[in-house]
Amino acid sequence: MIFDDDTITRLLGSIEANHLVLLCGAGLSIPSPSNLMSAVGVSRACYDKYQHTKVLPPAMRDGIDQLAGHFHGTHEFDSVFIDSLVPWDDLVGEPNAGHAAVSDLLISRAADAALSANFDPLIEQWASSKKIAMRGALDGQEAMDFTKHTSPLVKFHGCMVRGRKETLWTEAQLAEVKISQRVKACSDWMKLKLPGKDLLIIGFWTDWGYLNDVLADSLSATAFGSVTVVDPATRADLQTKAPKLWTTLTGGTATFRHLQASGADALAELRTAFSKVWLKKFYALGEPLLTAEGKPYSPIDPAMSCEELYDCRRDAEGIPYNRAARLKEPSHEAAQASYFHHLLIQAKATPDGAWYKHGGKRVRVIQGAGQGLNSVRDRYKEPPALPQADIVVCAGSLDLGAPGSLIGPGVGASIVRSTGGGGAQWMTLDQARGVMAI
Repeated sequence: MIFDDDTITRLLGSIEANHLVLLCGAGLSIPSPSNLMSAVGVSRACYDKYQHTKVLPPAMRDGIDQLAGHFHGTHEFDSVFIDSLVPWDDLVGEPNAGHAAVSDLLISRAADAALSANFDPLIEQWASSKKIAMRGALDGQEAMDFTKHTSPLVKFHGCMVRGRKETLWTEAQLAEVKISQRVKACSDWMKLKLPGKDLLIIGFWTDWGYLNDVLADSLSATAFGSVTVVDPATRADLQTKAPKLWTTLTGGTATFRHLQASGADALAELRTAFSKVWLKKFYALGEPLLTAEGKPYSPIDPAMSCEELYDCRRDAEGIPYNRAARLKEPSHEAAQASYFHHLLIQAKATPDGAWYKHGGKRVRVIQGAGQGLNSVRDRYKEPPALPQADIVVCAGSLDLGAPGSLIGPGVGASIVRSTGGGGAQWMTLDQARGVMAI
């Protein structure tokens, strides 16, 4: 475990209060399976490729700011540095667990905002794979405009997809009107958005030293609720790397923690903890229905992996597995789905990830929210490569596809199959109780 009990409880409380803001450094994209280059790696690749044209001062090989500044000064920044030297193909890849966590927390609005020094698109790419057209905001105005569908992702370092030639590489670019205005707009947004927030910093910001100072200036007048830094480096190394930013973050809050660990692992741990709290709330929705039927109620503590927890959240929302969970907490419409989870457990069904095994069959429970069974089933056109349940219980739905007289006692005669929803038998809650004798 990366977070101790007090820290994870504080972060979960921050989510409840809509106070959590994520600050992601460039190191987020280094862990597998992303395996993107670090800033030093990019600098060395550019330097080595150019050395056959001209040998530049050796100090530039490890200094991306100085190397990019050289080409900015020779007016070759766009044509040579951006278009020819930067290894863009090594700056894309597969999202890792950290990207998934940031994206999930923004989509569900568990995080109030995320600031990222990454100009790679991996956070947005994970969202896109779940049918969410997330866009990274490049200034404060976009951050406000993009809040309609998700909490804002602010990328004031730039975005290789939305404006490759406007990505920020060197301090010299700050003299350009367009760049300086964008950075100022992000800074103004931060000063407006961040006071009183709880900051979770993943990777101690960035290898661009001047950008650390820009960030420190933006945050200097801000009083935070708490600051938690997750970075493998020691406190001494972080303070040396960005002394001004370190002083700003440690001096403006009564609660400061530094945890030496992988940022991607820490984010996955936070996402798991958030999902467990979400599901505990979901399972509690079934208590009134159990009580009304004279059945006992026992809280359920979900023991699943991060991805299984996410699948269970989507089932509880009535969301197919090729789409994203959207809710910060479960809706009351999910009460019947919660109720059936309890019925399965009381019937000694065996948990199987987000599903159950009962009577030799795999059972999946999804929320129907008062919709027609056929309508819900037809929305579930999930990829055929995904595992298939034998029975899908659409709790809260209505079977309007066949008259009730066709349903024999204890048998769901109107249970339906179709191409939508895969090859499983789809049942309403009442049909499932009859067929499964629950």
